[in-house]
Amino acid sequence: MSARNEIGYERVLVPVGDKSDPNMLTELSSILVDPRRGAVRFTHVTTDRSFVGSQENWRTGSDSVAESQHTLREEGIESTGTIRTASTALDGILEEAEEYEADAILIGWTDKDSVSSLVDKLLRKASCDVIVFSANRDPIDTDSILVPVVVQPDENRLQMLAIMSQRTDASITFAYVAGGEGTEEEGRALLDESAERLAEYGVQAETELKSASNAIDALGELSADHDVMVIGTSRGWWLRKSLFGRKTDKIASAAQCSILMHKWQGEVPPES
Repeated sequence: MSARNEIGYERVLVPVGDKSDPNMLTELSSILVDPRRGAVRFTHVTTDRSFVGSQENWRTGSDSVAESQHTLREEGIESTGTIRTASTALDGILEEAEEYEADAILIGWTDKDSVSSLVDKLLRKASCDVIVFSANRDPIDTDSILVPVVVQPDENRLQMLAIMSQRTDASITFAYVAGGEGTEEEGRALLDESAERLAEYGVQAETELKSASNAIDALGELSADHDVMVIGTSRGWWLRKSLFGRKTDKIASAAQCSILMHKWQGEVPPES
């Protein structure tokens, strides 16, 4: 996903569990994939090597993969499915991504410690874009997207925002919380420049400047008026080195909307 005239990812990998899709990754993939030439692969990774456990995991995993494939095919989007056995879920996802030559991995964000650890490692080791999503509602019904900024958004993130906006007709609002590390004057300049850069992708953005001593609480309040909040993982983001772990859980808990974390290819997340 590099040229500005592209309207989505070409190869999206979506790991699925053995149950339903609580974070609506199937629906999100239909928004982010290029409808003209893109495809989505659903994969289920099993780590249970016992005969009984392996058979059960394969059966339930196959059902989940088939259900997701059927949903996209009904929308006219090409999709495939695989079942993979690996020593760990992380290894299985990374191996599948490499074989598929995926340019994005979509994975759900929950409050389970094991999943949080998997997501943390995936963000650091994947060589493609990684999008982590916690659904508050169906992403197809998104009307408004909130994007907190502290530095200029990378062109990869701007393009993803443009894709989401154009495919859902959602508005984009860049937000800056002053009072911690930046001034209102710096925030206004950053917001104006962010909106100007997104306009180059054909999307007009709104801006919101807020002063507060607690950025997490402020964003939680702002999120009440939006459907999705998009955050990044770079050291330039306003949470600096405290993005993962407990801070991440606090952001997700404070948000009153769906939350999407985007790591673009080549971006290096901060250390925990």
